[in-house]
Amino acid sequence: MKMRIAVDVDGVLADHVSAVLSRLRTEHEDFTRTKSSMTHWDEQLPELNTSLKPEIEAAESDPAFILNMPPIDGAIKGTTTLADRGHELVIVTARPEENLQMTLDWLEANSIPHSCEEILSTRGQMKTISDAEVLIDDFPGHIRDFAKTGKYAILFVQPWNESQVDELTNSPRIFAAQGWGQVLNIMRSL
Repeated sequence: MKMRIAVDVDGVLADHVSAVLSRLRTEHEDFTRTKSSMTHWDEQLPELNTSLKPEIEAAESDPAFILNMPPIDGAIKGTTTLADRGHELVIVTARPEENLQMTLDWLEANSIPHSCEEILSTRGQMKTISDAEVLIDDFPGHIRDFAKTGKYAILFVQPWNESQVDELTNSPRIFAAQGWGQVLNIMRSL
């Protein structure tokens, strides 16, 4: 069955955390944190007297940073496979409106298929505004809210959400994927 699938950008398509941490390691020689050590989206970085969230927001206001951000492993092949199966991919992101064109440029530069007419900034809103049948996201709150509407949600597992996988997947509408290969398997079963 062909479905409308809402796909988040950061943490699902774009490896923003690795890119920001790499940037911080370049700027601060004593900084050694990696993505696998991050257990919270807004984790404190005491060695830099800040937290991860403002560092991500600052980096994402830089067009060069966004355009050079690496895709998540398997994202290009995974989204291409979904599109080839006839699914409609709608990009949903909490990035601010002013970053949407840069986000579209990044999607095009990385050959990530999506509905060209639509990219939704859901900053401060629930991702249910996408009118999709399935949501793929790394933020547990979005996953939980989306599934409450009776639709399917796939939690894209990242170090910062691993502790919530068991709780979330108690719902028959929520699945957890350890990468794009598992996303494709879940979508095949829906």
